[in-house]
Amino acid sequence: MKLRNLLPLLLLLPLALAGCGGGSPKPTHDSFLTLADLSGRTTLKEDSPDVRVITVKAKAFIKQNDLRSARQQALELASRQAVDEMVRELLTAELYNENFTKIDTYMSKNIDNYVVDQEVMEERKVFMDKFFGVNAAFKVSRQKTLVALQKELKIIDNSMSTLVTVVTSNKDLDLSAFSFKFKDVEEAMMNQMQTDLNQKGLRAMDFRNAVTSFNLDAKRKAEFGNISKEQFMAILQGSKPEEAALNAQVQGAEDFYKTGLTLLKQLSRVVVEVNIMSITKTGDNMAMNVMVTAKNISSPTGGAFANSTLQVARRGSDKTDNAAMLGALIKDAYEQMSQEFLPQVIKEMSIVDAAGGKLVAYDLVLQGFDSNDARSVRNGLKKENADNFRYIDYNNELSQLEPPMNIIYVRWNGKPSGLADKVMESLDGAGLKFSEPIVTPTVRDLVFVKQAKD
Repeated sequence: MKLRNLLPLLLLLPLALAGCGGGSPKPTHDSFLTLADLSGRTTLKEDSPDVRVITVKAKAFIKQNDLRSARQQALELASRQAVDEMVRELLTAELYNENFTKIDTYMSKNIDNYVVDQEVMEERKVFMDKFFGVNAAFKVSRQKTLVALQKELKIIDNSMSTLVTVVTSNKDLDLSAFSFKFKDVEEAMMNQMQTDLNQKGLRAMDFRNAVTSFNLDAKRKAEFGNISKEQFMAILQGSKPEEAALNAQVQGAEDFYKTGLTLLKQLSRVVVEVNIMSITKTGDNMAMNVMVTAKNISSPTGGAFANSTLQVARRGSDKTDNAAMLGALIKDAYEQMSQEFLPQVIKEMSIVDAAGGKLVAYDLVLQGFDSNDARSVRNGLKKENADNFRYIDYNNELSQLEPPMNIIYVRWNGKPSGLADKVMESLDGAGLKFSEPIVTPTVRDLVFVKQAKD
């Protein structure tokens, strides 16, 4: 046989030898990449208070070597995780934990409604080349998610999204030189705020509506009289009755404040005060100085959480109308407020229960555990169900691999390290030897690799 005819056989010989005797070679550690190995930084920006950029890592099983479908499925799972994180920000722990199945079912069918933009930073085969993993970033719309929770799912009570806005000024702020009354400034600023906040899914109610609500009850009205703006602000600021310019009917009445605050907390969570400090004109230049404060009144440990001083100015001419300049200044002040201040208000309104324990979805990956071991682990975790931990389901589709792989789906409230410790305690209790998983805040896969017994 000629040499050139032998070459193909010689090239195939190593492959034939590798396939004899030992079956498929076991994957090395280098071939077992997890989602923790994926990295990269996003270029997406949170360029509006209405959006959040959320980075997520997810994987999907590769069927029939179809990488395109696996990649698409991994991105879909990642987008669901990103929207789920936005939902968890908007709900109390109690509401979220009671409704997470309902939320996931609804949101997954309409996921494109809430994702504004997305970007993949890194992607590759992981888990012994059986899965396709992606590290992706999603720009998620806070407003659209909030509206879905309020209107479609009816999980959020609108009253929990209410804030009271009040526009005040220093005493004796004289605007007659500009052919304006303070009431005109108040109306313009209030309209700007209410329109913008309402569009963002919040319900803004000005202090006049709040005062009216105070007086709806005839008994309370007879007891406390008509509440003026000064009295309303006195309630918010906790002023002493004798210092609050109250009428004689409520002088010295501590109950006025207690009852007033109780009623106010029923009306809203946050009060935003816009204090017009000064409006001046020098030559053709007009300037306005505004102090804005937001106070959370619904929490026992509440109080002011945002405070800003805004200064805006306009240059005019001999022909510029004062009223037009002042109107433009109000618009400028609100524009600056919406960029620097309102995002803090929206965030405070969204995080209803900052200390709440919201359940997060995790995959527990068992690599090298046979069916008996995996079943023992599952049964042990089922008994661990509690307020901060839920056993959901399992997937043993890859349990016939060598080494086998099983996935257990759970929900956990707490740090990933806490969940890892919980599972390791369960494995120790079952007498199973394993390697500690890689734990990072952004990874929802905890991989436990079985070790041989000594």
